[in-house]
Order: sequence, then structure tokens, then C-alpha cells
Amino acid sequence: MTKFSFGAETSFHLSDNLTANLSLTNAISDSAALLDKTTSVYPLIFLLEVNKKIKDGFKVSILETDHSWKIKISGSSHQNIVYGLYSFLQDAAGFRFVHPEQTVTPDRVLLNSMSYQKQPNFKNRGFHLHTLHPTELTEYLHTPWKEESLDKIDNYLKWLVRNGQNVFQFFLLRSVDVKEWSYYAPEIVEKAHSYGLKIGIMTSFSMIQQNAFQFVTLFKNNHKSQIDERLSMLFKADWDFVSIDITLGEFLPDLRVTHSEEIRYLIKTIEKDYSAEVFLSTHVIKDEKRILHDGNNNVMSDDTGILIHTVMCYALKDDYAPAYENENFRFMYDKLMHYNRERNVWYWPESSYWVTFDNSVPNLFLPYLTSRWKDIMLLKDKNTDGHLTFSSGWEWGYWLIDWAIAKWSWTDEVKLAKSEKNPGDIFDFLLGDTRLSCLFKRAFDIQVDFLVDKKLLEYLPVAAPFAELPPPFDRGFQPRPEFTMKKIIGMKNSEVLRVINDKKLIELKEFSDNTLKITRLIDAEIKKMDGGDLVDLADELNNALKVTALRAKFKYLLLTASAYKSLGDIKKYNAKILKASSVYQIAIKLVREQKKYYRYDKYISDRFDSFTSYDFGYLYPVSELFFWKREMEQLKTGQFNAFFMKIWDFEKILGLSSLF
Repeated sequence: MTKFSFGAETSFHLSDNLTANLSLTNAISDSAALLDKTTSVYPLIFLLEVNKKIKDGFKVSILETDHSWKIKISGSSHQNIVYGLYSFLQDAAGFRFVHPEQTVTPDRVLLNSMSYQKQPNFKNRGFHLHTLHPTELTEYLHTPWKEESLDKIDNYLKWLVRNGQNVFQFFLLRSVDVKEWSYYAPEIVEKAHSYGLKIGIMTSFSMIQQNAFQFVTLFKNNHKSQIDERLSMLFKADWDFVSIDITLGEFLPDLRVTHSEEIRYLIKTIEKDYSAEVFLSTHVIKDEKRILHDGNNNVMSDDTGILIHTVMCYALKDDYAPAYENENFRFMYDKLMHYNRERNVWYWPESSYWVTFDNSVPNLFLPYLTSRWKDIMLLKDKNTDGHLTFSSGWEWGYWLIDWAIAKWSWTDEVKLAKSEKNPGDIFDFLLGDTRLSCLFKRAFDIQVDFLVDKKLLEYLPVAAPFAELPPPFDRGFQPRPEFTMKKIIGMKNSEVLRVINDKKLIELKEFSDNTLKITRLIDAEIKKMDGGDLVDLADELNNALKVTALRAKFKYLLLTASAYKSLGDIKKYNAKILKASSVYQIAIKLVREQKKYYRYDKYISDRFDSFTSYDFGYLYPVSELFFWKREMEQLKTGQFNAFFMKIWDFEKILGLSSLF
């Protein structure tokens, strides 16, 4: 089989022992189309072969000979040849598959004679799109009958396989007409299979929050009949696996307490009658924090797998991870190691959190790079069966986190990028410019120093939707700072005086000043460069760093303004509010500039009637920095309740009506 490309003169040849399957055929066609967009001094001649001596993974050999480049790609399987082909394009030829809607194409393919080999760090590698939230593909995945939907989904599936991934999952919503949707879902599944991807859906037994798909409506009769009916609709498509949440919701009862028999029936039916794998999901909530729990009631069969979750930019073995009312996530690591001995375990960490933590504020938290890298390095030799990244949106620089995770899911023997030595080296691989990469790594180090080591991270998000409700409903989802505006205003004068000069507040300003100094240097470097995709990517990341720094300064000003308001010093209070308003204006200008880099023109920054329990896209709050404005108004009016300037529909989010 030979496939020609007429940009860079290219031909593909299969060895005698190889007959191309669909995924390999698609990869060859895709590679030819990509190479057609660039040039090469010499023709590129590919030889593709299966080599059973390679235990797992692939080997790429590049040799200059007779005024041509001969590129031999050997894989332990057809699919590993696919990954070897895309590795050549990205690791050797200069392509960068950074985003589902954006590929960086080199002006010219410049090669060196070399040979390298890669193996996957996990058998199963992929991404869970958290479509309970109104992120980029949520609406498209729930309307596959629309032509534009399949195009957008296809671009994401291609991004996965181009970056060496083999698993895809998304959360199915109960707001969709499942009967209608199930007629079109096979197109999504078939498309994924055509790229060699496993595909699954996340569901729930009867989770009420955020429009999660339910197999059972609890207060209706005939639970087993409900399960049979809904399974028959879902499995009109050939899903490889189904993940199931067996709680009523976060902090809500574990349904193994009351419905263990029905949950066992659901698992058994999927595994035996539909021949699909089942995974039970976990939450980062200790049993004692949950209303009704039964962590020892094992409803799993011997074949049932488990997803071990962590949230935000904290690693499994960090000493400090104050999310979901925890001190850290070491108990989740212990759970992972326990199950690792007896069943398939996939690690299920986050690359962004949304809600009111990172990209909705917006904050670009580069420590996600550290935590995800640390956990991959920790688990790659622990026989963990899979790594499934929980993704909640790509804009405001979060494509960088997902792209880095995908790269780190493979070994890098020849150190094409030194990404197994330091997570910050991903900037070298992305940008190639030593000076610019060094500056981004300095910004990264500043974030680790101030946000992680000095524990300032909890000051930059805004209050989570339920955090401002009265007890006992004010559960702690996000890290909570030592000082809040409401808390400072309620302090005694002697305590307030100490707040003004508190080390944490001073460090917030230092973090902002130090970061903004680096971003100015990055701006200067960018101006020296010719335009192009890499310059735009650097500018996009730099804008996100600027807004994150301004967010820290804004919080410093609001907290000190709170102190002066509490003391009755109106002159100083007004001065701080005026400065905060000025910082807001600078940030909103950057937000408007950043919109030119958004890759989607629908569903992400506007209001619409969504399938999710939110009536806006995930970047809608960013559009006018809604949360920043709300905080200023809260301080001015003294209204710190959850219903002031409310953006959330608490009834929809909690979903109590889905019980009936």
C-alpha cells in the first residue's frame, strides 16, 4: 500500500507482514494530509511494519540516504504503529498536536538521523470529558445527529490518537432524549473505534446532581425493569465500558446502603449480557463525611474495575491538599493500592476543575503540571491499569495541561523533550525558543513557590456555589482561605490591624508583582519573533498568566479594603476599592483580547438552553469577569449570601426532582 502527499513529498509502504486495518489506514491518510501542509528538502519514505520483538510500544528509525529520508516505524501491534507514526510527526518532524481545533504545522520538516523507542506508561491512556459541565463538546456529544457535532467530536478523537491515547469517555446527561440519542450514538462509537480508541460513557445508578444520567429513578417502582429498559437503549451502540457513580451525589448517601441488590444486578447485566467492562467511580470524600455510607459493601464482580479520583492541582501523595474537607489525598492513594492488587484500577485525576476554581475565574494554575507529572511518575511502575484524565475545558491555557499529560503517558527514552526530568520542560518542547521557554519556566516556578509552597492557592478562586449557604449546607468543596472579606469585617479591631500586615496578604501582592514582571519580559521576547502559531500560543499563555497575577492583586486589595471598612477608615477603604476597580479594568481588557484565541464560536462563552444544569457556557462568567464584579459588590453592600447576584440555579444543580 502506498499513499502519496504532495506538500512534503511522501510515500508510505507496508512491510510484507502487514495488512493495514482501519485505524492504521486512517492514520496514514491523516499523516499524508498533515505532511501535505508543509515541505521537505528530501522525500520522506515510510516503511511500516509489525515487530513482535518489541514487547509493547514502537520504534522509530530515521536515516538520510540517497537524497531521501527513510523512516522505519515498527510497532508491537497495528495500533502501536499508529502511535509511532504520530510520534514521528510530533517528536521529530515538528508538528504539535496541542488542541483538538489547532495543530501547529512546521514550515519545513527538518530531520536528523536518529533512532528511538517508546513504551506506554499505562495500558489504558485517555480522557474523560466532564460533560456535566457546559464545556466545549458537551452539546455536540448530546446532539450527534447534527453534522457540525460529528465534525467537532471527530477532531477531538483525532487529537486523542495523535497524542498516543487509546481511551475516551464522557458523562451522559439525563436531560437528553435518550431514546432519540441512542439511534445516533453508534456513529460516535464507530468513529472512535475507527481510530483504535476504546469508548465509554459515565453514568450513575441514581445520582441526582447536575443532570447526571440515571439508570434508576429512586421513587419509582420496578427498578430492575428501569435498568433493563435503559440498558437496551444505551447498548444500541457498542460501548466498550460503562462507568457508574453509585452515590446520590457528592457528600450524599452511598446507595450501596439501600440498593445493593439492584446495583449488583446492573453491574452483572452490563458485564454478562452486553459484554462491556464496568468501572465504579469514586469521590474524594471520606466515608465519615458522607451522609450514610457503606464503604465495605462490595457490589462489584471479580471483573468490575474502579476509577480512583483526585481533584484540582494536588497530587496523590502531597502532604497538603485541602479540598473536599480533606487534609490530603493519601487515603485515595491507599485505596488505589488496595484495589490494584485485586482488579483493574484506572487513576482518574483532574486537569482543571471549573465551577469557581480555575478557568471560570479565570486562573491558569500551572501546578497542575507538577501534580499530574508527579502522579504519572509515581504510578507508572505500580501496575496501575489505566490513567484517565478528568478534563473540564481547554481554553485559558488548559490545553497545555491535557497535552502535557498525554505526552507523559509514554516513556521518552531519547529525551526528545526532557519532560521526564522536570514538568516545566514541556515549555521547551512546545516553544523551542530557549529564552522564551526559560521565562515561562520561571513563571511556573513562581506559581509553585507562592501558590503551593506558601499556600496562597486557596485565595485565588471564588466562593463555590454552596460555600455561602448556611450550615449544614456549606460543605467544603474547594480549599478555603484563612481570611475572607466576610470574616475580616466581623473581626475585632485588634485582629483587623494584624490582618492588614499579615504575611499571606503581602505574599499575594508579591506573587502578583513577580509574575507581572516575568510576563512583561515574555511580551518583549514575543515582539522580537515573527508571527505564527507558536507566537500566538505563547501570547495566549502569557495573557492567562497576567490575569492570574491580576487576580491575586485584586484579592489582596479587596481583603485589605475589608480591613479598612471594618476599622471605619473610609478614606483608605475607598482608595483600595478604587485600585481594585482599576485592576478589574486591566483584567477585563485582557479577557477581551484573549477571546480571539478561543477555538469554538458556540456554547462556551454565551447563554443558551443547555443540556447541563447551567444555562451558559463554561467561560460565560469570564466574559465580564462576573465573579470579580460580584466580590466588589459583596464588599460594598455587605451581602455575603449565596443568593446575592446569583448565577447558579441551585434547584437544577441539586436535582431533587429527579428522585420522582
